[in-house]
Amino acid sequence: MTENRFTEEELTEICEDCFVTVKEACMKLQEKTKCSNEVIVEMLKNVSEFYISRNP
Repeated sequence: MTENRFTEEELTEICEDCFVTVKEACMKLQEKTKCSNEVIVEMLKNVSEFYISRNP
């Protein structure tokens, strides 16, 4: 995977967009499954661990 160089402004915008997208996905999942916040937190931990493990 190639590494891109972003300005601080670009990184801020990317992070804000990502946060909103992930939050909306979590809210949809909770609406659909009626799962607790704890389940969402655990799922997000698993996702972050996956991405951490991919980083050499």
